[in-house]
Amino acid sequence: MGRNRDRAAEAPKLRTSDFERLRFEGMTFAGRYKLLTGAVVPRPIAFVSSLNHDGSVNAAPFSSFMIASVEAGYLAFSVGPGDTVEKETLRNIRRTQEFVINTVSEELAKEVQFCGDEYPPGTQKIAVARLQLIASDRIKTPRIANTKIQFECGLHKIVRFGGSHMVVGEVLLMHAEKGLVRNGKIDPLEYAPLGRIAGRNYCSIREIISV
Repeated sequence: MGRNRDRAAEAPKLRTSDFERLRFEGMTFAGRYKLLTGAVVPRPIAFVSSLNHDGSVNAAPFSSFMIASVEAGYLAFSVGPGDTVEKETLRNIRRTQEFVINTVSEELAKEVQFCGDEYPPGTQKIAVARLQLIASDRIKTPRIANTKIQFECGLHKIVRFGGSHMVVGEVLLMHAEKGLVRNGKIDPLEYAPLGRIAGRNYCSIREIISV
């Protein structure tokens, strides 16, 4: 008992005066967005390709992207609210029940930013960005050949959170650039994934800290 008391006495005191309280109640969407995207960094990017109603291919980046389940092979990304209607990617996935998550390496930063910007309806972003398409094996939606990894996905579930929607897809097939996977692992420096910060700011992996 004496030793436990000594350890408790040695424990550092928690400081509270060095922190600013930021309450979300009453905060605007823009205010929350800036704080959350500035704090949760860096974020991987899901460069999602989907089929439009006319058969053309839509490509859009989403940086709220995660592994939803290793066991089930589920990936998920969040689609934020549109200005007036649901975003085209979400409408396409609802209709076709499929999509491709193309990952983003640092050399594609400009192309991804371009595809994420707002342009008049009918703009062929893939063609303008000079991205190349390649057929998928299990679904109709093409992959983006310029990316190093692609996941063919079937829709598992769409869950609504306020004005945003979490899209959960089952990985039907994964594609990786030849030589990228070695002994069942992917070298992150060779992969060179692009991380999203906020706005038009991104980051890359230049150094790995091993502990």
